[in-house]
Amino acid sequence: MMLAILIISTAAIAQKSERTNAFMYNKNGQYDKAKESIDKAIAHEKTRDDAKTWMYRGIIYLNIVYSDQFKDTDPQALDKSLESFQKAMELDKEDDLKQEIEIYPRVEAIGQQYFSHGVEDFNNQDYTKAALDFRKAYDVGQMVNKVDTLALLNAALSSIRSENYPQALDYYQQLLDIQFSEPDVYKNMAMAYRNMEDLDNMMAILKVGREKYPEDSGLLLEEINSYLAQGKGARVVDDLKSLVEKDPTNYSIFFVLGTIYGDETNEAMYDKDKAEMYYEKAIELNPDYYDAIYNLGALYINESNKLQVTANDLPLNETEKYNQITEEANAIIKKALPYLEKANELQPNNEETIAVLKSIYSRFNMADKLKSLSE
Repeated sequence: MMLAILIISTAAIAQKSERTNAFMYNKNGQYDKAKESIDKAIAHEKTRDDAKTWMYRGIIYLNIVYSDQFKDTDPQALDKSLESFQKAMELDKEDDLKQEIEIYPRVEAIGQQYFSHGVEDFNNQDYTKAALDFRKAYDVGQMVNKVDTLALLNAALSSIRSENYPQALDYYQQLLDIQFSEPDVYKNMAMAYRNMEDLDNMMAILKVGREKYPEDSGLLLEEINSYLAQGKGARVVDDLKSLVEKDPTNYSIFFVLGTIYGDETNEAMYDKDKAEMYYEKAIELNPDYYDAIYNLGALYINESNKLQVTANDLPLNETEKYNQITEEANAIIKKALPYLEKANELQPNNEETIAVLKSIYSRFNMADKLKSLSE
């Protein structure tokens, strides 16, 4: 019995020695050896349920994260550090470790690391991973009683960018639940519902947002987009014109007005001259605005096509009238040409634009341009 007790005691001392070794290696900046020792202490039944062991593990792995020399020792060091501090806090029921001094600042540092990773992922357009990292930053903050609304806001925005609309809505709702409110929350929630084709909730959240922030142009524009999505462009024309007065340099508003008046499927609203005017204004404000440039070219081509159909339907003996209408159609096509060429310059792989340009070049015997386009 005495021998058995001695063996057990020796084993326990050995494992505590590993923890002590880990502490000393960490103190001396030998994080690889500190990691090796603390992993042994964590694996042993005599020390794995000791809060101090887990705290040391958290400290060591966090030091690995910040160390240029040892940061490649374990790619999961940040996650393991967080896991360790969580376990230490769980085991330390009586706060013997003085958590607010020894653990909380380090947990906050972990949250900052996740936030930085989120920013990097967002800038690299990896929005799915960015949402995950920003969410982790928010959750880590809650561990130490911090409410990082910016992290949750960024998680929601990243979810919008990754088109994970249900997740974005969940994050935005959490923000509203903690009384965080700003126009973009309502605007982006409406956008998410619109993309999910949930029109009832889209209009409901817009109503709440517009009541809270009646002067916000972003919310007004989203309300306009929502009506457009429902084919109710006529309802928003006055709002758009009001918005133009508030923000006369916003070329996208002029573009939207152009699309409303240029929609031939809506006979009550269609007005070629107004569409032309608004597209031209959008292009004046942004000379490389592809959508407006292409749409204006398409508007002219559609008008010329209607004239050509009229000419082709004439009786064969009305040659003079046929030639007159055809010349009118040609004049409109020539107005369209520079816009279509510019559109092709901005987006050279659009097959529809290329096909229209080829037909124009053929129509006017522009052999050199046709050859260049074909090449």
